[in-house]
Amino acid sequence: MNFLHLFKFSTFVLLVPLLWACSPAGKPVFNLSPSGNYAAALSQDGSLAIVSSSDGITLWDIPNQRAKYQWWQGDRRDNVIAVALSNNNQYAATLSSDSVALWQLSDGKSLGWWSLSGQAQCVAVANDGQLLVGSADASVFYLAAERQRLVKFLGHTEKVNSVAFAADGKLALTGGNDAKALLWRTADGKIIKQWATDSRVLTTAISPSGKLAFVSDSTGNAFIWDIAQQRQVSRLNIHTRLMNFTAVSFIQQEQQLLTGTPNRESQLWRISTGEKLGSWQVAIPPKPQPPGAVVYAVSQWGGNGIQAISSSGMLERWQHP
Repeated sequence: MNFLHLFKFSTFVLLVPLLWACSPAGKPVFNLSPSGNYAAALSQDGSLAIVSSSDGITLWDIPNQRAKYQWWQGDRRDNVIAVALSNNNQYAATLSSDSVALWQLSDGKSLGWWSLSGQAQCVAVANDGQLLVGSADASVFYLAAERQRLVKFLGHTEKVNSVAFAADGKLALTGGNDAKALLWRTADGKIIKQWATDSRVLTTAISPSGKLAFVSDSTGNAFIWDIAQQRQVSRLNIHTRLMNFTAVSFIQQEQQLLTGTPNRESQLWRISTGEKLGSWQVAIPPKPQPPGAVVYAVSQWGGNGIQAISSSGMLERWQHP
């Protein structure tokens, strides 16, 4: 059995009152967190961004360049290491090393806060508010807040680095240091497909339609799979040695893939062939911040536009053919 039921819970904890703030100036590029950030995510349609920084967690209305809500988790404002947004723009998840919180985006209310055993690493949220949390102890926590259900998936044997949901929350894709990517059903923990990689799996993603899966490892291998047919669609044509990905988004009706790396770069790929269509670099933040930038989040913007949020706190946009 890969699934272990832990316990049920009935008490939700409201974290903090909501705060409103002014947005910075700027049209094509603006600063979401001047002091830099620890984590960021963009919604699938590019209209929302969530950023974790030393000032707390901020949800941004991108078209209006306005901060909608500001939260913090527990007693600190600087402890959130990972964030996620649901594909339907209804929920946000925020993760510290030992707790996870769920937020409702229509009014900014907290829907729950849960303490976690082990050291949490990554988080995902589905369209109905279901949560996935990967942990350093090789476990994956699956939380269905509405049904007051918490379960533990035990399919991995080493640290889990990435978790992803199908939009409806019925399928999960997880990857870890055991060089495995596992596609499994959240209802019963049954593993549907296992992909072995050459090294640690660092990034996983499922397309909004639930048809495609993305898996990449630490040695620069990246694959796109057809979930229903369980066949490889393409392998990204990567020429850079040991390229790793820190952000992934399926765009243009799932014909293209947008990625980000720890080395300032954002790339566009053709899904059917794995061909690289374009590459851009995010700006280096001014001193005294480190002379580099991690791309935390990428998304489509308008017709042929793309946008990215980096560790510098900047949101930047480009056009592609």
